Amino acid sequence: MYHSEPPLRLKASDLEAIEECPASAGPGSKLPQAALDRWLAVRYALEEALGNGGDVDAAVEANADWLDPVQRELVTDLVSNGVVLLWTSDADVLFDPDDNVVTVDHPELNIEFASYVQLDVTDPHDQGKLERLKIKTGKQGTSTAEAAILLTGSGAGVSFADLMLRDGTIDPIELSDAERQDALDRLYDLAGRERNLRDRRPGWQCYRCDRIARCGQYPAPVGYKVGSRQRTIRVSKSDVLHLGECHRRLAWKALHVMPKDTEDETSEAAATGLLFHEVIAIVLLADDRDAAFAKELERVSPEDRDVLSALYDRHKQIESDHVVVEYKLTEYQVGSTLVLEGLDADRNGDVRDGASVAVTVMARTDAVGRELDGTPTVIEHRTGKTSDRIDERETALYAVGVTRLLRAESVAVHQHSLGGEGEPQCIRIVYDADDLAQAEKLVENLLAPLVTWHPLDASEPSCSVGEWCTTCPYQERCERFRS
Repeated sequence: MYHSEPPLRLKASDLEAIEECPASAGPGSKLPQAALDRWLAVRYALEEALGNGGDVDAAVEANADWLDPVQRELVTDLVSNGVVLLWTSDADVLFDPDDNVVTVDHPELNIEFASYVQLDVTDPHDQGKLERLKIKTGKQGTSTAEAAILLTGSGAGVSFADLMLRDGTIDPIELSDAERQDALDRLYDLAGRERNLRDRRPGWQCYRCDRIARCGQYPAPVGYKVGSRQRTIRVSKSDVLHLGECHRRLAWKALHVMPKDTEDETSEAAATGLLFHEVIAIVLLADDRDAAFAKELERVSPEDRDVLSALYDRHKQIESDHVVVEYKLTEYQVGSTLVLEGLDADRNGDVRDGASVAVTVMARTDAVGRELDGTPTVIEHRTGKTSDRIDERETALYAVGVTRLLRAESVAVHQHSLGGEGEPQCIRIVYDADDLAQAEKLVENLLAPLVTWHPLDASEPSCSVGEWCTTCPYQERCERFRS
């Protein structure tokens, strides 16, 4: 089809984000760019190291001297792996080739899909072959959608691979013809859909979205709109609850996007709890809950069936003895955006105090609904030891998020303690106007430290050593950088 205007260039990741949540389209706010900054430092240091005889330290000093020691160590390790990988043959390596973008046209719309490469590797003994590489500094390789673009938009004799610097491997990018066509058809479909910025679909994708402070799901104070150039920090409820132990853990995750030394371990009890949450999320919205629960039991092991049945019976006991709730949604994301005065950094790395910083905190509820009198309600299931205590930080986060989202005057938070040997407990807290004002202040105080941390320096804040260190995913790296 003939078009007088140049085609609109789209990335597969943008289209996939819109598929998960149409409200993710449009301008976001300024989120931490530490991972991108390190990627750029790695890319240029790697080129220099290959040109200076393999002197990685000199290359990193020339291209990443502005990074703090923690991040500079990470860059050095990645560049070292890259030098080893690319020096294993006498192939010619070209960084940023002139045609570093591969495109595929949409058959009907004036749109093209694009994917980018950073390296071309040619074998001097076989000039007819070209291997094109994408530099990856994390654990995720090229997506199926991007692979389809690369493999469709290139000619014969061209192959693609991911340069996985963290793992020290070169992984081929390959798809069958059927997989490639399926992926392209999906991109064609996504590109042709209308975009509705009001169609919010909150979920795990919110933790990757740069519009969380602007889309309306996690509202800022009434009358305040977060700007597209405003510094924003996004955190989860569990992140905030860790603040009482150590600030560095959250700073490394939320501000500096540091890779974990180890993945979070899940105990047997926690795994059972997660399974129950998965099952009850389906059951609560079913017309016949007992039948739905029986069906869910068919897919779990006999050992898990006994535990899940006991938890479900205790859940029903709470429902029969306490305030009735009409469930609307399960596993629903709520939260809010606080605007606090703190530090910000410009493009030159200069840091100033007194800036307005948006902090968006998100929490995944087990269920939301309303009591029979219409009061908005949050349900939290606890499957561990029965407790008659609550965490006021947690309930405050729920209360502020729900009332802001619904513009409600009150909210009820129910904590259902289902585990242990004693009677199951339901702790119900109702937040009225005065309680909500106190909850807002509590959340503000919880989040206040985040905006005081240096936005570019991962050596700040200092760590707090305690028993929690044994379960911290940054323990090994942190121990090397304790002052």
